Parts: sequence; C-alpha cells; structure tokens
Amino acid sequence: MLVRQTPFRLLRAAVFAAVSASASLLLHLWSGGLAPGPLQFAAALALLFAAAYAIGGRQRGFLVLTPLCLAAQLGLHECFELGATATAGHAHGAGLSMWLVHLAAALAQASWLARGDAAFAKLLDALTLFFARAVRVLGAGLLVAIRPRRFALRTQTPRPVPAVRTAISHRGPPPFAFS
Repeated sequence: MLVRQTPFRLLRAAVFAAVSASASLLLHLWSGGLAPGPLQFAAALALLFAAAYAIGGRQRGFLVLTPLCLAAQLGLHECFELGATATAGHAHGAGLSMWLVHLAAALAQASWLARGDAAFAKLLDALTLFFARAVRVLGAGLLVAIRPRRFALRTQTPRPVPAVRTAISHRGPPPFAFS
C-alpha cells in the first residue's frame, strides 16, 4: 500500500489540518487573543485540509514540512486575529515573542508530522507484507499480485564493446634492458 492512495492521503491531510489548526488556536488563545467563532475555525480548518490534501501526494520530510507548518501557523494566526472582535488592549500580533513562539511551534509540529508520516508509511508496509504472507499461506497456491512491476523496454541495441586484453604480462625486465 502506498501513502499517496486516496484514503491514506485523506487521513494524512486531516491529521495535518487538525494539528496545525489546534496548535495555532491554542497559541492564539494563550497569547491573549479572543476565540474565533466556530464557523471561522471550521473554514480555516477546511482551507488547511484542502491545502494539505493538495500537497500530500507523497511522503514529506522535516525540511519540507517546516516552511509549510510555519506558513500554516502564521496564516491561521492572522485569520483568527481578523475574525475575533479586537479590543483596545489586544495587540499581541506585533511582538518578537509572537514570532518566536510560532517558529518554535512550527518546528515542533513539523517534527511530529514528519515522524508520524514515516511511522505511518512503515506501518502500511508491514501490514501489506503481513497480509500478503497470510494470503499466501492460507491460500496455499493462490497467486497474490501485490503490485505489478513495470520494465522499461530498450529502444536501441547496446553498442558492442571492443575486445580488451585482460591478461597483460609484466613479468621480467623491460625488453630494452638487454640491448
């Protein structure tokens, strides 16, 4: 099984959206921001889910997930700040501490997601091998096609390699030594 198949891709996008949106909402509330409305949070979650599904065609590592998580953190923070009714004392969006907290959250989030994605891919591989072996043992003669192999056909014949002397004798003195 591949992690890019639709059911697994949907699951991975949902996990990415849930982790990003909840971390951003908790940081927004922790820094003194007002809670956004449920419709606004649902819209932000749906937008993040759609973006995660669009880029989730293959497994991503920490270095690719870090800027994506940082963009998600900052975008959701701005979305929550715009949607909440701002009070006179609510000005948490301009400080250096906000940038550092969101950077730390994005790094932690990217690490969690990269490790989770790798673990999920290994789990799917192990389950595929387990069930293929189980079917082979229980089927006792049934052929199980896990994944068809594709071979590239050569369009040109290979070039003949010129004959090379493989046995070169270097024994004895050079021929000009006795002249």
